[in-house]
This record gives sequence, C-alpha cells and structure tokens, in this order.
Amino acid sequence: MKTFSFKFSLIIFLLLALILSAAYFGVGYYIYSTLARAEPGCGNDCVNNPSSFKDNSEESDFPFDEYQVYYWELHQYAGGDEDIILDAWWLPIKEKGDSNAPVIIVVHGLRVSKHDPDMLTVAGMLHKTGFNVLLFDLRDHGKSTIEDGRVSIGTKEYRDVIASVDWLIDAKGVDAKRIGIYGDSMGAATAAIAFGIDDRIQSLVLDNGYLDLNKVVREELGREGYPTWLAPGAIWAASIFGGETFLEPSPQLAFINHLDRPIFAMHGTADTRVLPHHTVDMEVMAKEKGVNLITWFADNATHSGIKYMYPDEFSSRVSEFFALNLSGVPEPVQ
Repeated sequence: MKTFSFKFSLIIFLLLALILSAAYFGVGYYIYSTLARAEPGCGNDCVNNPSSFKDNSEESDFPFDEYQVYYWELHQYAGGDEDIILDAWWLPIKEKGDSNAPVIIVVHGLRVSKHDPDMLTVAGMLHKTGFNVLLFDLRDHGKSTIEDGRVSIGTKEYRDVIASVDWLIDAKGVDAKRIGIYGDSMGAATAAIAFGIDDRIQSLVLDNGYLDLNKVVREELGREGYPTWLAPGAIWAASIFGGETFLEPSPQLAFINHLDRPIFAMHGTADTRVLPHHTVDMEVMAKEKGVNLITWFADNATHSGIKYMYPDEFSSRVSEFFALNLSGVPEPVQ
C-alpha cells in the first residue's frame, strides 16, 4: 500500500512539474512573440527622406530643416543572409567624382527605420560637418526584406551591418580605413556586435546602447509589466520557436575585440527606455579590457534625445570623434 501511495504521489508530482513547465514556457513564448515583434514598414514616417523630414508623431519646434540633405541616392543591396535585400540611402558629400571624406554608417533602433527623424537628423548633422553617410533599413524594418517579422536585439541584424560595409567597399570603392559607425539603442548594440566581429570598421559611436543582453531582456520584461524571472522562458522560446540565440553574439565583443579602435558611448541621464547604467557598465568593461573609450552622460536627456536637447554639442562631439579617428578628412558639402 505504501509503495502504491509513493508511486501515485510521484506521478502527481511529475504531472504537476510538467504542467508548470509547459505553462512557464508557454508564457515565455507569448512574451517572446509580443516583445520581439518588429513592425516592419515606416508608419507615419514614410513621407520622410533626407531632403524633407520632421517628427510626424508630435508637434516639435526642432529645426529639422537645418539638417536636410538635398542630394542623396536610393540603393538596394544584398543583406547579411540569403534572400535579404536592404533598402538604403547614400548621402555623398560630392554629387559626382570621388571623395576622400570618411563614411559613417548610421544604424537605427527597434521598430523604426531610416525614415525616422532621429536617424535623419544624425545623418544630416554628419553630412553637414563633411562626412559621407549611409543610412539603411535593417531586415524586418522599413523597406528592407521582411524575414520573419521579429527582431533579435542585434544578434542577427549585425550581419546586415557587415553587408553594408561590403557594399561600401565593393560598390562605392570606399577604403575600409575611412569607415565609422553610429548606432542608436538596438542599433547601438547591433553596431557594437558588428564592430567586434569586423575589424574593417574603424570607430564606433554608441547612443543609449546596452552591453549585456541578458540584463536588457530582463529590464524590458519589467518595463512591460512582466516578472523578470520569466526572462529565461522567453529566451528559451526565442531559441526553440524562433531560432534566435538572443544572447550571442554579444555587444561585449566590441570591448573584447577592440584592437585599439576607439569607442564613444553616450547616454541621457533621464533615459528610462535603456537605463544609463548600461553605459556605466561599458566604462567598467573598458577599464578591464584596456579600451580607448570616451563617454558622455547628458544631463536630463531622454532616450534618443541627446541630439535634440544638445544639438550643437552632440554634432561637434560626434563629428570631432570621427574626424580624429578615421583616415581621410571631412569635406565641405558641394
């Protein structure tokens, strides 16, 4: 009788464990499906382009027209995986002829695109200070290929950055020593991974980025009102159902494989979307790894808001960093 009771209890225990595990990972899959949605396209920003753009979601008195670029080219080229086509804008300093000016790749963040006024403003600032600029849509964003409609917080998107470096060198004849990269939010993490893998990228600017993918997943869950202990279930669901690694490769590669290439990381102190401690974490890792890192914590700036609160300082800091650390010289706009 005792043996039967023990076996019955064991069966009940195993069934409960199975049910609880299924429920845990089922909730993890729901969270993954919800938070990883990419929302391809460009929404209200589709009317924006380098020569005419503004913030179409709210009233703003920011002088966007000061950063408009009147000559630009539309291009499409192969992305980082088979059947991925990237939609891009090339903003050259010279309409015709070769230019020795450095080239900056601008990488957008989550659920936005090259049409976003944040990205167009940065591109305009760089172009105005004498840099060629490449703006492109990551896969599952803007007008680039929709692969699965989900984001990978940089862990597969980085391959589109590397494909963009390939295009600059192969199609535009750009010297790799003249290539720098700017990334915003998820675009910063994406740019950091690419920088850590591809040593042709000479310098890196991270705007409100993150270093530890596990931390940012947990914080994202908390921000959306989910218990952070569900993070392993969401990451597991991403791997099993979405084929996503989510935690690898890591933005930390930029600091591990820096090869003495410089990094400039900035963060708004009022950023509640990606918390400022992520850039503090970068300072700690930079010290451990001997990275040539400079940082800027902009008082009271919100997520992606430094360029709007401190436009002149933002423009001068970023352009001076790239000018100092890339071969070639910025050129007057023709």
